[in-house]
Amino acid sequence: MITYLLNSGICLSVLFLFYHFVLRKENMFAFNRYFLLVSLAFSLLVPFISLPSFFPPIISSGQNATIEIREIFINHDIQPSNDKFLVADPVISQPISGFNTMDWYGVLILVYTLGLLFFLVKFIFQILGMAKLIKSGVVIQKEKYKLVLLDQEIMPFTFLNYLFVNQKTYCGPGLEPGILQHELTHIKEKHSIDILLIELLKSVFWFNPIFLFYKRAIQLNHEFLADRVVIEGSNDIIQYQKLLISKVIGNEFVFNLSSPINYSVTKNRLIMMKKTTSKRRSMLLKIVLVPIILLFGAGLSQSEANQNKTSFLPDFMGKDFESYINEALSEESKYILELEKLDIKGAKAAYDQLSQEEKEELTEFPFLEDDVIETFYKLQKAKDSVLIRINFSSPPEKKQIKLDTWQNWLNTKNLEVTVDGNQIERPLLEKFSPGDFALFEVRGIEKKKFLKKEKFRLTLTTHDHYQEKYIFARKKLHTIIAGYPDGNEAEVLYRIKHILLLPSGEFDQYYHENFLNRALESMLTYEFENYPKKNAIVDIRKSFGINVTRNGQKEMVVISNE
Repeated sequence: MITYLLNSGICLSVLFLFYHFVLRKENMFAFNRYFLLVSLAFSLLVPFISLPSFFPPIISSGQNATIEIREIFINHDIQPSNDKFLVADPVISQPISGFNTMDWYGVLILVYTLGLLFFLVKFIFQILGMAKLIKSGVVIQKEKYKLVLLDQEIMPFTFLNYLFVNQKTYCGPGLEPGILQHELTHIKEKHSIDILLIELLKSVFWFNPIFLFYKRAIQLNHEFLADRVVIEGSNDIIQYQKLLISKVIGNEFVFNLSSPINYSVTKNRLIMMKKTTSKRRSMLLKIVLVPIILLFGAGLSQSEANQNKTSFLPDFMGKDFESYINEALSEESKYILELEKLDIKGAKAAYDQLSQEEKEELTEFPFLEDDVIETFYKLQKAKDSVLIRINFSSPPEKKQIKLDTWQNWLNTKNLEVTVDGNQIERPLLEKFSPGDFALFEVRGIEKKKFLKKEKFRLTLTTHDHYQEKYIFARKKLHTIIAGYPDGNEAEVLYRIKHILLLPSGEFDQYYHENFLNRALESMLTYEFENYPKKNAIVDIRKSFGINVTRNGQKEMVVISNE
């Protein structure tokens, strides 16, 4: 999000500066109107533009499944034995646990939300204020617009297809033809739509003052457009200028959502009335815009070339650890990190600024620790001979409950029901509907016995709980995958826990301190290329297993831990 705001803000600012110092001074008002609107849309969308990547990501067919080295893995039902076992860490196969975001991040979200609500409510009240103003006046239907006569001392202004005028002025001397034509031009060219759009963007991005400058520029350009129509119709610039000057002397009220006659902009309007721009100069300025647009499209998009530099600002001006991780994620999945896209140096600097508590809350990524980082650098430099993909545990796919299945659950008495981890009485299930749940699981918990039916447990997960538990949860590492030019792959489960049965009968579990670096080194050197297939139980004090896919066949090889 920070990267997006920086990139879009840079683009908005540069394009506005080009307008302010170059285009604003030219008599090409229609083009300027669309330039301002397109600049807004382009700047807000360009960070989402994704150019194609010609290097396909390496994806393991067993990414979401348990790695097939079950010969040396055991589950929770461990039987007492004097043998030594190597097992997968249960955390990997369990759902991702939720976590509380950092305090500062929560404060920022709260502040932004409060600001958004305030400005949206303010915007809505402005709309309602216009509606109330229309109801308070006398509305006269004209051929192409509606005239609203008000008792208030106001200068004529427009909103959508309404023209607001002071009743005494209209019924007395009436509106001057030049003023009337000016205001009707606002209605005809739908200038109010532009103002509503920029007001909405101001509410959403209330913290960014650039949108205020855009609004002022758009409103002023509307005045230039309307003035040009009046002048082309009357061909008497001097008389029209005198009329404008006479209208801006007074204390009449003006409205935020309108394009009123305003003293603060009259000077610019008078200057621009006599301004001319040749066709050649106009075409030249438009041509100059092409490389500018292309520059920002290439510099701020999510193309592969920009994955390590998605902002023109220096790294120390706000880039955080999560931004580096997100920029290196695969276009195919946000749960796959491609090492060649990662700015290791920047990520390392951001990682070192985190406290231990913060590291345990953010995306799990121990590759930036001092004892592993050098091997990580070597792997990235060797991308022509080995490509590394780091897979995070991805959330399970949502399941749809069929109506007949749902009805069967409602009619089953010997059913224990759990919703979001809390057991509920079975009759309470009727308060829900099948669409309320993202996941479900049915298991038998008691076998059928004489005169006793089999008992089942139904576990349900609502959509909100699914989001909290899987989508907004901390990303945890699952597997590291290496791809080689010969088409072979090597895959290692990130967290391999060793379990020993002690003489006392208790189990001891631990991780090898050098396991991660040793696994990366073996992938870098491809030292297991000629290793034979080994499916025996290994000595966990000296080795660990890596899954290797050769010629389409998956097998497990043993790597020395020393």
